[in-house]
Amino acid sequence: MRRIAALAGVAMIATACSSQHTRTLGGYGISVSLPHGWYGLAAPGQLQIADFPLVHNVLASAESARVRRGHVHLVVWDIGAAVPYLAQNHPPVGASFALRRSDVTDAPFEGFPFGHAYARRAGTFDGHQVDVLADLGPGPLGANHLADVNRVLATMTVRPPRVIRPRDGVVAADGLALRLLPGWTGWIELPANRHATRLALRARRGDARVVLLELPSAFEFHSRQIRLPIAVSTKNLVRGAGGPISRRVFSANGRNFDVSVIFTTKRDLAQANRLLAGLRVEPKPWTAGGCDVTLRLPGTWTFGVRRRGGCYLVFTLRGHGIRIVITELRPNEHPSGLALRRAGRRFHVDIFPRSAKEKAAPYAILGTLRAKPLRFRR
Repeated sequence: MRRIAALAGVAMIATACSSQHTRTLGGYGISVSLPHGWYGLAAPGQLQIADFPLVHNVLASAESARVRRGHVHLVVWDIGAAVPYLAQNHPPVGASFALRRSDVTDAPFEGFPFGHAYARRAGTFDGHQVDVLADLGPGPLGANHLADVNRVLATMTVRPPRVIRPRDGVVAADGLALRLLPGWTGWIELPANRHATRLALRARRGDARVVLLELPSAFEFHSRQIRLPIAVSTKNLVRGAGGPISRRVFSANGRNFDVSVIFTTKRDLAQANRLLAGLRVEPKPWTAGGCDVTLRLPGTWTFGVRRRGGCYLVFTLRGHGIRIVITELRPNEHPSGLALRRAGRRFHVDIFPRSAKEKAAPYAILGTLRAKPLRFRR
């Protein structure tokens, strides 16, 4: 549901009971004004607001807030820049965000208490996809609870992104560049809060639209690193509004991406792939691994993993004509050559070709191998 990175940096604002002035809660791209007697917490990707004091651990677990009868707890999740494949579930909400009577339910959400009334709505607001949940406390629903929440939501604002326009037919920012082909228009958006989306590249030609998002390095990623160029096809179709959507999530040059193409004809799809063939991405070092084992790789290297059962994994690293295979050993197995030991775990290493063993690059990468002890094997 959320593309939310790990919480980093927390802001807390409480309005004193004697104050008649509102205070602003935000600092991460999205903000609201708190009325007299309301409290709030902010972190990358979310705001939490209540008419009672909140403790910091609700930022990691919103359902842990104890909402008593007569009180409300509001959670605003900022999912990130609008993307086509989520448009169907995040329709435009208009000039201000409000919870409707039809959004109210007594069905509990995962982890939240039974017997409470809730209101939930997802939508696209000022170019951002937002998910709002209000815990309205134990039933029955108070006459003014929804109105109180909506007075707060009416103050919600999203800081607009910085927009980068093309220069000499090329749109570029933060080490990413795309040459626009004839007939295409495009730009790059740099969000005020880059916790969920580092940048969004948008391009259009007739009915064809391309949306490329760069996701943060902390995003939990399971796609294999590939080499550019990237292309999409009818095999990558996902459901969405506004026409067929071809979508791929991929990692290239140590950076994570999500690309969507809206098209009406196969010609549109072919034109989009011609455009994407001109994508250039500056490599960045990145972290790969699995089962509490990590390695730091240059952006130009690729990484693959396969299981030998449970958490006994085989990692294959490739770059600059070199292949490194790292195999975690079972207790009854013994290395026949180069071996590493980390946190009580043993790894056998093969480097191909043999001449590569005399180069510094493989050993620099192996020096970044980190592992945590495992109490049991899954």
